[in-house]
Amino acid sequence: MSLRIRTRLTLWYTALLAAILLAAGIFLVLRLRVDLVRQTDRALTLAANEISVDYKSGGESEFRDVTDASLAGLPREQSAAQILAPGGRVLDAAGDPGERGSILGHPDIALVLRGGTILKTIRLGRAATPFRVIAFRFGPGTGQGVLVVATSLAEVERSASRLIVLLLIAGPLALIAAAAGGWWLAGRALRPVARMTAEAREIGADRLTDRVDVPKAADELQVLATTLNGMLDRLAAAMDRQRRFVADASHELRTPLAVMRAELDVSLGGEVAGEGAREVLESAREEVERMSRTVNDMLVLAQADEGRLALARDPVDLSDVAAVVLSRVKPYADARRTELRLAGGPAPALADRSRLEHVISNLVDNALRHSPEGKTVVVTTWRSERGSGITVADQGPGMPPEILEHVFDRFFRGDPARGGPAESSGLGLAICKEIVSAHGGEIWVTSRPGDGSAFSLSIPSNES
Repeated sequence: MSLRIRTRLTLWYTALLAAILLAAGIFLVLRLRVDLVRQTDRALTLAANEISVDYKSGGESEFRDVTDASLAGLPREQSAAQILAPGGRVLDAAGDPGERGSILGHPDIALVLRGGTILKTIRLGRAATPFRVIAFRFGPGTGQGVLVVATSLAEVERSASRLIVLLLIAGPLALIAAAAGGWWLAGRALRPVARMTAEAREIGADRLTDRVDVPKAADELQVLATTLNGMLDRLAAAMDRQRRFVADASHELRTPLAVMRAELDVSLGGEVAGEGAREVLESAREEVERMSRTVNDMLVLAQADEGRLALARDPVDLSDVAAVVLSRVKPYADARRTELRLAGGPAPALADRSRLEHVISNLVDNALRHSPEGKTVVVTTWRSERGSGITVADQGPGMPPEILEHVFDRFFRGDPARGGPAESSGLGLAICKEIVSAHGGEIWVTSRPGDGSAFSLSIPSNES
């Protein structure tokens, strides 16, 4: 069941055809034998009747002459005739088998003398050659006796053998040709399915407006394509409802969080009864701040999903933007005893400065959270044919290959073994990707376990 449908169809088709050819071959061989034996019986009966009519007076010479004339329609050197006495003694004989003694045994002779007729196949000689034999009681004019006429079935066996050989040669060739044809037909029949599969594979969360082409023929493939499109319609509607909910919830939560933060600031600015109460207020202030950042991140993503991520493009230098970000996060880096280093030269671009500060801040914060104490985070600005860029490299534990393709997914928190605080929402890198994409740029990561990680982004140097 692990084989592809096309392969399974071809195998089933070939197996079915092989069974049909085998059954047809057996039928043809058996039918040929029956027809040839029946034809031999007719010739044998005619020869025996001619002998019984023409042979009158007796004598070996006359019997040979009559027999030679009557057996003209049978194989001359493979046919024989005998007249047997009731006791089984050969009275007259003609033909090669006739010189080997009585063709019939005593039970058959007794049956014929009682008025019966024998028509059957027996085997004679050391080679056990099959012979077709007819025997009946011979007329009273020459005394009571038994007339036996026999002819070899060797030609019948050779004809059947030739047919078997032909079938053994033609059968496999026919199966090979049928398998090739079945493979081609199965591929042609499944080609629309492969096309729909490829189209469906390309449809992601950012392309839910795309649909699978519906075949014109009113068949099962049309039903499949229609069903897939219906499923995509439902998914798109569900995603729209989710995005509206996230956007609405983010808008609604910003005001109460701002009020809470202001009230906590006022409380912390005045006199607080007891050191324990101050610690509780400071902890609440940190949580409110974290929730505010998460809500703002969700709002940015909602705007990006709806195509409303506004950009105020101005000439900026990525080196200057990075320097401003590093000055802001330096106290946090000092607290972790992590060195921040800015390298590279000017990297001019036409971009939204505040959005770029958000991106670089997220990348630097991510590097600090995953760098051990005492290590260095290097921020490098550069220029290339694709535009201006910036790289944030840390000396953390790095990431395995299976993690890299998911680091920019929403709510993805990576490998817990990398360390870092657990309070990350998993939205920072996803926001970086959306902002960079809105600028017409790209963002990527290179990392290996034990060698740290380097996040890079590139944006065009001008509007084109």
